[in-house]
Amino acid sequence: MGLVREHVPGLRIVQKRDIWWMRAIGRLLKPINPEFMTRYTTVVGQTVYLPRPLADFPRDALAATLAHELVHQLDMQQWGPFFYVSYALTPLPVWRSHRAHWERRAYAVDLMLALHGGGEARLVAVETWLRGVFAGPDYGWMWGGRPAAATYLKPVVERVRSGELQKDAPYAAILEAWVGPTSG
Repeated sequence: MGLVREHVPGLRIVQKRDIWWMRAIGRLLKPINPEFMTRYTTVVGQTVYLPRPLADFPRDALAATLAHELVHQLDMQQWGPFFYVSYALTPLPVWRSHRAHWERRAYAVDLMLALHGGGEARLVAVETWLRGVFAGPDYGWMWGGRPAAATYLKPVVERVRSGELQKDAPYAAILEAWVGPTSG
C-alpha cells in the first residue's frame, strides 16, 4: 500500500455498499453485471470502492487489487477528464470500446503478478479468464468476442512473458513493491 500512497497521497478506501451513488450504479448495472457490488472494485479519483469490507480481503488479494487500481489512478492523473469520458464512452454492447484500452493497462498488473506468483500456467489461466472479461458483460462487452479479445490481449501477455513489461513504469515499481528490491 506504500507505493499506492506514494502516488495517491489522499487515497481513501471505502466499501461500495456504504456509498449511496455506488448502490444506485449497482442497481442500474444489475441486469448487465449482477456482481458489480459484490465482486468488482471501482476507483474514482483518489477513492477505491471495495465490494466487501477491507478486513475480508486477504492481504495479497488487497495488494493486487490496489496495484491494478493504481494503474487506473495514474492514468486518471495523466489524462484527467479524457480518461473518464473515454472510459464511459460506448456503455452498451459494441464491437470495441475505449474502456478496453484502460482495462488492458490495468489488467497487465494481474498478468504480471500471475506470472511472478504462479509461472506460465497461472499466466495462461489469467489470460484465459481475461478473454471472457473483455468479451463479456462485466465491463459492457468492451471487446468484440473472445477470439478478438485474445488477439487484443496477446501483445500485453507476450510483453509480460518476455519480461519487457516488468521494466516499464508503473509496472517495474509495482513488481518491486510486490517482491521487494532486487540487487542488481
